[in-house]
Amino acid sequence: MTHRLRSLSFVAILVSLTAWLLWDDLSTADDKPVVGVTETEVSADEKQFQEFVKPLIRQHCVRCHNVDNMKSGIRVDQLSATPEDRQLFLWKDILKQVDEGAMPPDEEPQPSDDERKKLTEWIQRTMTTAMTRNTQRNGSVRRLTVSQYRNTLRDLLGLDEDLTEALPPDGISKDGFANNAQTMVLSPLQVEAYFDIAEKSLDLCIVDEKSKPAIQNFRMDLGRKINATPCPDNLVLGANSFLLNNADFTVTQLTPQKPFAYEPFFMQTKFDFIEGYVGNDTIREWRKFDSIYHAVFACLRGSPGYPKGEAFQTVPEGLLLRPAIPNSEIFGVSNTYGPMANFKISLRELPDRGNFRVTVKAARYDDALLLNPSSDAAAGPTAATMVTVDILEKSAESTVTITDPGIYQIDVSRIAGESKGVISLQLGERLFAGTLPDYKKPGSNDAVTQSASSFAAVRLPQGSTKLVARYGDNSTLRSLVFSRVDDDSILAQRFKAFESRMPSVGVYMGLRRDCGSTLARVSTPQAVGSALHEYTFAGPINDFPSPEVEKDNVNYLAGIREIGIRSEYTDGRDMPRLLIRSIEFEGPYYAEWPPEPHRNIFIESPHKNDPETYAREIIQSFTTRAFRRPATDDEQAAIFNIWKQTYAEKQDFSQSIKDALLAVLTAPQFLFLIENSSGPEPEDLTDHELAAKLSYFLWNTAPDQQLLELAAKNSLRESVDAQIDRMIQDHRFVQGMQQFVSQWLSLDKFDVVSIDEKRFPKLSRVTKSHLRQEPIQFVRHLIQQNLSLKNLIQADFIMADEVVASYYNLGDRTESGFNFVPLKHDNENLGGVLTAAGILAGLSDGREPNPVKRGAWFARKIVAEPPDDPPPNVPKLPEDDTAKLTLRQRLEQHRNQEGCAKCHTGIDPWGLPFEKYDAAGRFRNEAVESSSKLPDGAEVSDVNSLKAHLINDRLEQVAFSYLKHLACYATGRSLTYNELVFLQKESQELRSQGYGTRDLLKFVVKSDIFMKK
Repeated sequence: MTHRLRSLSFVAILVSLTAWLLWDDLSTADDKPVVGVTETEVSADEKQFQEFVKPLIRQHCVRCHNVDNMKSGIRVDQLSATPEDRQLFLWKDILKQVDEGAMPPDEEPQPSDDERKKLTEWIQRTMTTAMTRNTQRNGSVRRLTVSQYRNTLRDLLGLDEDLTEALPPDGISKDGFANNAQTMVLSPLQVEAYFDIAEKSLDLCIVDEKSKPAIQNFRMDLGRKINATPCPDNLVLGANSFLLNNADFTVTQLTPQKPFAYEPFFMQTKFDFIEGYVGNDTIREWRKFDSIYHAVFACLRGSPGYPKGEAFQTVPEGLLLRPAIPNSEIFGVSNTYGPMANFKISLRELPDRGNFRVTVKAARYDDALLLNPSSDAAAGPTAATMVTVDILEKSAESTVTITDPGIYQIDVSRIAGESKGVISLQLGERLFAGTLPDYKKPGSNDAVTQSASSFAAVRLPQGSTKLVARYGDNSTLRSLVFSRVDDDSILAQRFKAFESRMPSVGVYMGLRRDCGSTLARVSTPQAVGSALHEYTFAGPINDFPSPEVEKDNVNYLAGIREIGIRSEYTDGRDMPRLLIRSIEFEGPYYAEWPPEPHRNIFIESPHKNDPETYAREIIQSFTTRAFRRPATDDEQAAIFNIWKQTYAEKQDFSQSIKDALLAVLTAPQFLFLIENSSGPEPEDLTDHELAAKLSYFLWNTAPDQQLLELAAKNSLRESVDAQIDRMIQDHRFVQGMQQFVSQWLSLDKFDVVSIDEKRFPKLSRVTKSHLRQEPIQFVRHLIQQNLSLKNLIQADFIMADEVVASYYNLGDRTESGFNFVPLKHDNENLGGVLTAAGILAGLSDGREPNPVKRGAWFARKIVAEPPDDPPPNVPKLPEDDTAKLTLRQRLEQHRNQEGCAKCHTGIDPWGLPFEKYDAAGRFRNEAVESSSKLPDGAEVSDVNSLKAHLINDRLEQVAFSYLKHLACYATGRSLTYNELVFLQKESQELRSQGYGTRDLLKFVVKSDIFMKK
């Protein structure tokens, strides 16, 4: 049955596509009527073309612009009297060249003035005629993109697993978009992949309701000496690994309370191994192990040398972690040989499938700000309150009595000696540790001197507090001096900012490797407050790296899974440590049984005992959601017949439903966005077609229940304004903007550029991932707030989290963690997408800026004046020594090559003003020539001058470009000549309203470009 379904699905898709394409070919044939123009006018233009225009073009143009010799990439030998849309742009360019006398070139024979006049009149008349004819639509069919398919499958089934890795990437259209119907080819292999994905998805969703699920649940508690019966074995997990003392954590296997029956899964504790490492010994013979602590390990992996303080500490309340500093990338994965602040639970067994939950009980530690002795200390006590605590060599325990509560600077006094540089200080229940600068014993002829080093700033309460100090053997430690810091001092302000900062806890899932770890982040890091609280992270376990080892592998270290817990690093500013009290894992996680994906399919019904009636109800419910409209009677009947045949053969209700739904998930109605049309004339979208088109535009996924309900009532069109507003404020809008902005602004170039790490160390792998989000979040904010399009060019704010803000040297202005928020700046070299580092760095070679790349990007994306494609076989530059030539001279040398000038005169002038920005996208304060005479004739001195020119003189063209790209993405096709002219003319009315970015979006949606099919 399954093989038959595969064949039927493939045939159904091909038949559907063939029928549509055949109709489209017929309707766009050369003999289609030209609406709105008389036959006499057409005949006269045709006659003049044959008798005058065509011979003139053959005489003066074809020799250089034919199929074999397309100078500047232009071919004119195929032009016709009734040009298609794509030819109208060429005719428009020819008209401009003839009017300006640019063509034919001066050295070529020239047409007479009368011939030029007759030619321009014919072109103008022909273009006017073309503008009067109605655009023929014939509906449309376009395949869901990979991301749309993934999101739709997830929302339809309630399934979190991503099973789309087998699908090939989508092609990119000339407009830069992946959802263009003309580039979305479909191969038999792709259809086969759709079938496999659908089959796996249904297998994951549909369960045996009568079975008992197996659930694994355990908790690790952390704290100094928390384990009264620790495992006696000395264990390691490979190079650069550090396992917490067995006494400092416990592992408890749990049985969670559930409203349904289940089988608890308990991890194996008895093992036999013959390979691997235990302690520093190699296992060379069979050894037996019997302990949960050989199945679950508390591990930190990395190298020593944390730059400030200890990377981690165990305290009675739990484990303290400093932020996990990002490190270099090796072979495409993270290297954990950086400072050891990466805590992991390493374990042998986790579920093979299903969702999981990791719950971290954590808090912000009441911490001290460690000081840099050379620069951070106050100039001395700024108040009369100063307390000195003498330290005796034999005993480090004492008390400090504070009469004036507040912020205190702690200075450590010691004599010269060879003791270790790490000092540990306990104040009450709080524990702090840091490194003091070296102070070695002086020579034999020198007097023994004493040194005071600034150690930390801390807030202390009034009264006596227990004090315990440890510094080597304490033989060189003399005293601690507590000095009350004035509340208005710089140090006090720094400490107040420090203690208000909230660390962020992040959870990762993956596997252990001999050279590190492969971990992927689980959902979004969460900010942690001062009180102990539970922070929950969830995801599908199949989406995370897992070790592939044979069953019962006899190596002690084989097949280790890892759950990583980190205090997330943002921009390196001092931050209180993260206190982790416990970590609990549960998986597969079920709130109910059967789980929600199963119940989404097997809906509640009073007819559950009537297989035929219940099957019809399930199929009707599912197809309505899958097809994004009510299924027709014929569609329902065809799918029901599949169920009926399978059920008759096997008498297995669940399997027969699965077979029926498999046909739904591989049907064209699910895989394609189809707008049916009764003929070539433009027609209104149906409300269900509008719901789908709107949803895939703004959310990149299927319409929700509210859109479908409005469509069912035929009232969506009249409430489209309100629905756009609702959808833009929905969390799914970011999902839509991810695709649109990434493709519009070509952020994929930033993904693939290789940045010179030595020259630009600040542009790390982690920083790149945050900078890539900046333009997306910026455009999202503009639309959600309906801010003026001028902000796209120049804005007094950026959208930044702490990582992005730090990259622009604005880190001290935000406490947003990983949340992107509007951030005011007073830097004229920031603001808008033109100076976004992620864009400019992507338009470089990783070492030097590239004005050609930046100019071509600007021409295409910002002003929609794209250069022609480069002609084939562009000649190389001469092999001269170009080392002494300036960038301008090298570009001019290239432009002077035959066939290059036309393209580069429309590219280079746009790119030269960006020379002030380096290959990492940051403004450089050095003498760089950035003036330019633009293709439109304006002269600018730099990017700021260019921005002013765009806002004052070219804002209509920027608005047109924004509208053009919005409309291309929203409709999934390239625009016709008429539609582009419509956008240019009609959108100018919005200038008086300030060119609100949401207003412009609504203008596109409510236009015939979007609303007609």
